Amino acid sequence: MARIWRPIKEAFIGLVRHIAMTLSSISSVTVTLLFVSLLLMITVNIQRFTYGIEETINIHVKVAQTHESVEDLSVIFSEIDAINGVKTIIFSSKDDELDKFIESFGPDGKIFENYRGESNPLRVAYLVEIDEAANVETISARIRDIEGIEAVQYGGIKVLELMDLLQGIRNGVYGLVIGLGIVAIFLISNTIKISIASRQKEIAIMRTVGAKNSFIRIPFIIEGFLIGIFGSILPIAFTIGGYVFVFNFLRGELLTPMFKLIEPFPLVLYLSGILMAVAAVVGSLGSYLSVARHLRWTR
Repeated sequence: MARIWRPIKEAFIGLVRHIAMTLSSISSVTVTLLFVSLLLMITVNIQRFTYGIEETINIHVKVAQTHESVEDLSVIFSEIDAINGVKTIIFSSKDDELDKFIESFGPDGKIFENYRGESNPLRVAYLVEIDEAANVETISARIRDIEGIEAVQYGGIKVLELMDLLQGIRNGVYGLVIGLGIVAIFLISNTIKISIASRQKEIAIMRTVGAKNSFIRIPFIIEGFLIGIFGSILPIAFTIGGYVFVFNFLRGELLTPMFKLIEPFPLVLYLSGILMAVAAVVGSLGSYLSVARHLRWTR
């Protein structure tokens, strides 16, 4: 039992003995994790926005009036279905198209009810859902080449540009999170170096009497681990309280219903777990690298 508690006790002694540097490291970890928390919340919601946009991208395929027979429609359906990347195909009759047209005008759209039936000038259509929004241009081009197709619409290049922008932001955020993690490792490593420097004689005596590197190393790793855990407390509180507040303040939407925010729970619990895990790993890794380098130099 003493073997278990000894390194833990030594770690706490090291933290208290260098309280100023300990608080400085904890503060640095806290600030770093606050940024990481903010970036993670942005990232997961951007991911949600991207998926939401992808779900709204359907290819609207108008069939030429000369190909509205049952046989022609069946052939067109089969050719569209054979295209790689097509997920589902929904037939939309002239009346269905008129219903959507009327709905787009709101209350004023009722004036177009007179065009229902034989006087309906609209075309029958297919609504094509695809597996990946990135392939929408390629699939649209292939559908456009099918005989009997009058027009193909999917929202235009602006939708794709928006998705590329969101993807670019998400990748940039990932890079920032990695960069902040490296900064945190560096800060904790420097703190452990100072702790090691003040205990060089103690370490030398332990090595003289035959203490293994692992015996010397473990208290320092626990020390870094504790710095990380203590530094994650405030960011976790910020994550839970801050995200719930923002979600309620914005009523679950960012500017438009198309950009719906993810529900706070269980998201904030997952993010809190990630922050604590990152803090523990970063703290332990920073300490390990520092003490391993020192033990290698003093061989």
